[in-house]
Amino acid sequence: MTPPAKRLWPDTVASRAILILVAALLAFHLLGYWAYRVGVENLATAGQDRGLAERIVSIKRAIASLPQAPERDRVAHDLSSASLEVHWSKVSLVLGSAPMTERTRAMEARLKQLAPELAAESFRVGFADDGALGAGEANAYKHVMLVSVRLDDGSWVNFSSSALGASQHLDWGLTAIMICFAVAIVVVALLLLRWATRPLRDLAIAAERFSLDQTPQPLPEHGPVEVRRAARAFNTMRERIRHLVAERTQAMAAVSHDLRTPITRLRLRSEFLDDDATRVLIDADLSEMEAMIDSTLDYLRGGTSSEPMRPVDLASVIETIVDEHADQGHRVSLVGLSSAPVRGGVLSLKRAASNIIGNAVKYGQAAKVTIAEAGDSFAVVVEDEGPGIAPADRERVFHPFVRLEESRGRQTGGSGLGLTIALAIARSHDGSIVLENRAEGGLRVTLSLPKLSASGRDELPLA
Repeated sequence: MTPPAKRLWPDTVASRAILILVAALLAFHLLGYWAYRVGVENLATAGQDRGLAERIVSIKRAIASLPQAPERDRVAHDLSSASLEVHWSKVSLVLGSAPMTERTRAMEARLKQLAPELAAESFRVGFADDGALGAGEANAYKHVMLVSVRLDDGSWVNFSSSALGASQHLDWGLTAIMICFAVAIVVVALLLLRWATRPLRDLAIAAERFSLDQTPQPLPEHGPVEVRRAARAFNTMRERIRHLVAERTQAMAAVSHDLRTPITRLRLRSEFLDDDATRVLIDADLSEMEAMIDSTLDYLRGGTSSEPMRPVDLASVIETIVDEHADQGHRVSLVGLSSAPVRGGVLSLKRAASNIIGNAVKYGQAAKVTIAEAGDSFAVVVEDEGPGIAPADRERVFHPFVRLEESRGRQTGGSGLGLTIALAIARSHDGSIVLENRAEGGLRVTLSLPKLSASGRDELPLA
């Protein structure tokens, strides 16, 4: 870790946010100064254009006041300058057949705005590179603006200038440049904010991926002071949770072991009873007690298991469970895919599927199991013929020890942990369980698990 004295960047979220804001404001101030300078230059150029437009009007008046052609031509040459070349001629320098372009129309409107007197005169505007002057590719006026003003006797005063109209598109260019600068500032600010808040995103991702059945990887403790403290607290909290769950599971395992001893003694003593009916009832109660202990231990583990995660053929697991129920005389059927490779624990997945299918057989009298693809997942759909579950109870039924009296009565047995354990196992495998009532009656339970990647299929043989 870099010592605080050697840090070049601020060390807190607040100071980094302030730095980003100051940098953005500084950039905007520099942009505003640049825009001001360009605006001043634009005003200066506009003034120059107005001066040239006024010169066109004054030169036209001066030449029109001369009666002789040689004098007109001489005065036109004398009044020429570096920025405005003037010629007097019997013909217009701008061809009357020259095509009108958007640039030509804009320049004509600009001249009328700068020199209102021209609005009442007959004049032509064109650009040499737009074909306004038919003198071939090598003429001297190429890439300049041409203006021809007709005098009362039908002759023309022709002007050519490369300065007039040079800034006619400057406003659009300035707008485009300002937009580009604004976009660049926003992009830079976003990148800086993403860099500053990356440790927070890592913390959020680590919290979302937290699972008790995986070896925890400590969250890197870097970034600003607040983020480092949060990461350190998260790592500590995760270890405390793991220790708490482990201690609770060990305590329950010890209690279950202690309970199994008297249960075993009671089972042995029941064998000496002469009343067969009483013995059967006692054995059933003892079996239910053992099942409740096992279910409670599975619930306390939160879906975790010590078995390794490896490629598993979910279809084979489901087929085994269906065959077991069929051998017991239950109405169970299986259709759909014959292979559904996923990654997980065989025993855990078998426990989750057994709970779902067992519920369908116990409370719905029958179970139709379908294995199908659902995008990037495999879906195991279990449909029964029972009364279903009310919409208000579909979330509550996943809570531990919840039993719905209408369809989950005490006479059916169970501890109210079947769906709770199944959901915990599904979530530990990045899957989900969805409950919905069928239109024709009964409950539909959908267990979804992500497909095994192509690389994972070759990792180990499928179970």
